[in-house]
Amino acid sequence: MRVIVFAAVLLAAYWAALVVGVESPLVTHCAFLALITAPTVAVLARAALRGKDRLAWAMLGAGLVLWSLGFHWQIIGDLRGAARPSFPSPADALWLASYPCFLASFMLLARVWLQRAPRAVALETLAVLLGATALVTAAVVPWVLDNAGEISVLGRIVTLSYPVADSALLSMAVIGAVVAGWRAGRAWTVIAVGALTLVVGDGLWALQASAGTWEPVMDSNALYPLWPAFAALAAWLPQPATRTTFVGSGVRTHAAALVFAVTSVALLVANEWLAIPAPAVVLAGLSLLVTVQGTGRALASSLRAALEDARERDLVDDVRDAMHNGELDLYFQPLVDVAGGRVRGAEALLRWRRADGVFIPPDKFLPAVERSALMGPLTDWVLDRALAAASGWHRSGHRVGISVNLATCNLSEADLPGRVLTALRRNEFPADQLTLEITETAAVVDSTMTGHVLQALRELGVELSVDDFGTGHSSLIRLAEFPISELKVDRSFVMGMHTAERPIVATAVQLARSLGLRVVAEGVEDQRTLEALAELGCDIAQGYFISRPLPAVEFAGWLNHPALV
Repeated sequence: MRVIVFAAVLLAAYWAALVVGVESPLVTHCAFLALITAPTVAVLARAALRGKDRLAWAMLGAGLVLWSLGFHWQIIGDLRGAARPSFPSPADALWLASYPCFLASFMLLARVWLQRAPRAVALETLAVLLGATALVTAAVVPWVLDNAGEISVLGRIVTLSYPVADSALLSMAVIGAVVAGWRAGRAWTVIAVGALTLVVGDGLWALQASAGTWEPVMDSNALYPLWPAFAALAAWLPQPATRTTFVGSGVRTHAAALVFAVTSVALLVANEWLAIPAPAVVLAGLSLLVTVQGTGRALASSLRAALEDARERDLVDDVRDAMHNGELDLYFQPLVDVAGGRVRGAEALLRWRRADGVFIPPDKFLPAVERSALMGPLTDWVLDRALAAASGWHRSGHRVGISVNLATCNLSEADLPGRVLTALRRNEFPADQLTLEITETAAVVDSTMTGHVLQALRELGVELSVDDFGTGHSSLIRLAEFPISELKVDRSFVMGMHTAERPIVATAVQLARSLGLRVVAEGVEDQRTLEALAELGCDIAQGYFISRPLPAVEFAGWLNHPALV
């Protein structure tokens, strides 16, 4: 903080000397060079001393070195009494060479949010760039075209290139600031302020050069020290401890694009009364078109999302009505011993047939329900009816277990174990005959609540099974930590056992054995697959070869069938 205060005092003293008309080279030349050199060294020091984003700050420092060398070339020549340099001069080559370094630095600093930001950000950046460039060209082009200083065509191109290039820097910095937000984007905000001072400074320089009043020290020199000063301040600002997810950046980038769109509209309206240069009018029009297109895309996306949300809410309401109107039903698919064919249990599968007879597959409505508050009540509904059916089988002499699927969101419900216990007691069903199936992803999610819920369920005596094993990205260490007793190999692997998938099934069986777990193979479609599973040592089989899912009444009759496999 003391360094910042000291730098501010020196800059204020330099400005005060310019205001009162001090003409000493010690102020107009040496102090100016010191004010742009010291921050450049600070940026390079940041790159050397801190590892985070080192390359980005090194590129910014390299650009500032080239930029400041241009002033050294110009001012030292003036101190030596050299004749007025030709235009463009070697100093211009150094200044122009600094811009690729600046842009590369910005791209490196932005790579984190560029990976996460939506594609629409590119359009909004373009809109900001076009709007800023339109404003700059509207101010500078008339003076360049008037060419009172009688500079060459190349000189005029170079003169105009500075504020245009500055507009690109400003646009990137503005979008970087609004995408990252204030907490993660403070450095971007400071850089944007510095880029704005560079735009104004180069704009003044271009006006004076075009008017023929060019001097080594001009009014713009009062602003130039601000660019490296703000760059140095951004480089040494404290960095956030963690990466930000940039939530809501879309709204902020829309707002930034809208601000420059309003500027473009103002230029187009002003063209009715003022002689706005044609390039500025074209750029303003393009900025407006890009903003409209981006806004249209965002509006269309928002409308699609709103319609999808509305359809999902309607679907959830339909499922709720179906649950109350008796349109939902449970079907049961047998689980049998691979070796002996004895029925070990059944999996309860939810089915929905509307009153008009149309069947709705579970994958068409369950994802929407899982994202709603209805998932808890629906899970209770399925659990209660499954236990009631299984309890009836027990009373008929068929002591088989029942498996019920849980959604991932169920594992974040702290009261789930209590609800399971209530359902077990209500249906007088033994807890050790109930298996709750959870997906592989849910089983290994790093959540304290999930661990507590699974442990509480296991303490009830309920068995836990990992469903669709092999399709997720589970950590074996996390998997071994949870109180599971069964792995269900996904049907996609089992059905492909006769081609390339057999090693995967064999590995899953070996893994389960090493963890002391049962193995259930889903998707058994023929005798050949069943025999192959027996060779691998799989415990339980499930699939259409054994039986299709059956309504409760038909399944009770199937249990009395003398030949199961």
